[in-house]
Amino acid sequence: MFRCSNCFITLLNFITLVAAAMLILMSMSFGNNTNQTTCQKVVQQPMMILGVVLLIISLMGIVGAACHVSFLLWIYLFMLFCIITGMIIYSLFSLFFTLSHLENKSHGKSDHEKSDWEDKFQEYSQWMKNVVPDEKQWDKIKSCMIDAKMCKYIPADRTEDYYKTKLLKIQSGCCIPPAYCHFQFQNASTWIVPKGGAVDGDADCKAWSNEPNLMCYNCNACKKSTFDSIKESSAHTSLISLIIFIILSIIYSIGCCALTNNSYRERAYGYNGYRPYGPGPYGYP
Repeated sequence: MFRCSNCFITLLNFITLVAAAMLILMSMSFGNNTNQTTCQKVVQQPMMILGVVLLIISLMGIVGAACHVSFLLWIYLFMLFCIITGMIIYSLFSLFFTLSHLENKSHGKSDHEKSDWEDKFQEYSQWMKNVVPDEKQWDKIKSCMIDAKMCKYIPADRTEDYYKTKLLKIQSGCCIPPAYCHFQFQNASTWIVPKGGAVDGDADCKAWSNEPNLMCYNCNACKKSTFDSIKESSAHTSLISLIIFIILSIIYSIGCCALTNNSYRERAYGYNGYRPYGPGPYGYP
């Protein structure tokens, strides 16, 4: 069992080592791209940091398990413990955020015929109200959605009814003008402003553009639908986090077995890896 634990930790960290190398190479390719987009600039540094951290952890796990270096295994397990603790804190924060949102939503009233900031976001917690309107942050999110060509996945041969009732929430908020603007449908990417002009005083109706990289990405409706979609996917995120937490806990337990194996080996062979007084008492040849 103990020897298997060392082999398992070595194999697992070799896989994460390859993944870390791929992340670093992807980050470097983004940096060397002369036509680098805002989204690529945003993800480049976190991707590089994640790749380097994974690389360091993987190397410590491989050397610690394969070469029986207990000191490196101690550091490896400590870093793994910090990651597990961080996941627990993140899960608690997500739970608190979800509960606070539900409480605010139960007291709020939504008005879909207005685009006033407080009317659209009144059910959000105060923390979210402070984050969502941040134009700098929103520009980054918007850039990633444009890079993903989210609105280009909408079929171009559908009727107007399809665009008003069958789209995903985030597409409905970002890829078509709000229904109360009464824009005339021409095709998937072209909506004609009424002869009387956009609705007076409505920021979303005035923000709409037929340009593929503009559309309704600057609308409050797009911001709201985006963050609503994130909140609705929190259940799936929580499930994924739980699975990762279980896997990391199992890896941590196996890592502890590998560390115990190293301790037995040191007692049997001495700290230099050589058997000092004949065969070891723990079955090592």
